[in-house]
Amino acid sequence: MIFKVIFIAIFMMAFVYASIRPFSSLISKIFVLIGSMFGILSLVGEKYAQIFANLLGIGRAADLFLYLGLITIFLFISYTVNRLDATNKRISKLTKEIALHNAEKNHKNDDN
Repeated sequence: MIFKVIFIAIFMMAFVYASIRPFSSLISKIFVLIGSMFGILSLVGEKYAQIFANLLGIGRAADLFLYLGLITIFLFISYTVNRLDATNKRISKLTKEIALHNAEKNHKNDDN
C-alpha cells in the first residue's frame, strides 16, 4: 500500500511539473501529462484501466500498459537519435567554421 501512495505522489508531481514548466516542444509536454495521467489511472483503480482498455479494443489493461510502454520506448529512442543527429550536424558546422577561420588566420600570417 505504501508503494502505491509513493508512486501516485511521483505521478502527481510529474503532472504538476509538466503543467507548470515551459517545454521546448508541445509534444513533450503532452507526453508527460498523458503519461502521468495513465500512471495515476493504473494505480488508482484497475477497473478504470480495464474500462479504458476495453474502449480502445484491447482485452486486458496489462496489455494496454505493455503497448503504451513499447510506444514510449520507441518514441524515446527516436527522439534521442534525432537529438544526436542534430547535435552532430551542429558540431560539423562549427568544425568547418573553425577550420575556415584558422585557415584565414594562417593565410594572413603568411602574407606578413
